[in-house]
Amino acid sequence: MAPSLLVLPSTTPTLLAVVVALVIGPVAPVHAEAQSLGPLASEDGAPLHRVGLTAPAESADPVAAGEIRWSLGLAYSNIFEQDSTATHVLMVDMERLIKTAQVRVGLSDRLEVGGRLTFETTGGGVLDGFVSWWHTRVGAGNANREFFAEGEYDQRLETGSERTVLDVPRRTASLEDVRIFAKWLLAGGEDSSRALGLRASARLPTSPESQLRERPDVGLSVLSRLSGTRWHGHAMLGMTTVNAISRLGPGFFRDRAYHGLVGAERSLGTRLAAVVQYHVSSPILASFEHRELEGLSANLIFGVAGRVGDTWRWEASFQEDVPADTPAPDFTLGLRVSRAWAPRP
Repeated sequence: MAPSLLVLPSTTPTLLAVVVALVIGPVAPVHAEAQSLGPLASEDGAPLHRVGLTAPAESADPVAAGEIRWSLGLAYSNIFEQDSTATHVLMVDMERLIKTAQVRVGLSDRLEVGGRLTFETTGGGVLDGFVSWWHTRVGAGNANREFFAEGEYDQRLETGSERTVLDVPRRTASLEDVRIFAKWLLAGGEDSSRALGLRASARLPTSPESQLRERPDVGLSVLSRLSGTRWHGHAMLGMTTVNAISRLGPGFFRDRAYHGLVGAERSLGTRLAAVVQYHVSSPILASFEHRELEGLSANLIFGVAGRVGDTWRWEASFQEDVPADTPAPDFTLGLRVSRAWAPRP
């Protein structure tokens, strides 16, 4: 089966233009009074996309030389996707908690390396009633939620011929993957009004599946920051490999995926900032020819980030799938806290 063409929404050219503009940056630098605390730690949460490497949003600035920064992140999602056509039967009805433990080390002022462990817990949708009420209030629609019992769990994808592509059981604190990464500062820096960085990463999957075989993936992202007096702009653009193999044969997965982000941050003093960003990822499935499987996974994220003293940082965020008929989770609540150990003078 040959992959179908990816049809991008009408907003995508504008989004890509903004990403490129932020990556290139202005010719004349602008002095920044307040240090940037963004972007928020968003990541593609589509369950079907997480058989590959999902690129996280992060700052273009590496940690300082000799500094060690540890962070713990939590992302709680409610997910409901139901569809049945001649090509597939899709049923994803669950809530999921992703926990990440990460450490990064500054080898120099322009290079950091690090690693991350990702844990996953899944179960029935205990917030299904609240989500239905919320979607009704904001006019987002419920995507057939009202026809299914609340609190159920399912994560299943079948072909039109009833061959199972994916059927994932519940998990409790299961190690999803191990990641390693490096980030180079190509231009600018933390004390500058702009920064341009390059991030290389690798994913080593650890969750066995009976219907497919996950394999290591690698990714490359260009990161940028552009700062003014109180405003900061963030952007990310990159690509990852998709090496998962379906045991039913070839044609289910593309061989690569793309991701992008644009964000704006407003400093509220020197220790607090408000952030809004838009994060998109291209599909990894092919040949199903349906938007909920082969559309962009897109999320609007907003929240606050703060700093306590010189070593502690924190953030809280909320993300909603925009538009709603995509593989992205219906909503995700995110929290992250980090602490840095600086070298002795």
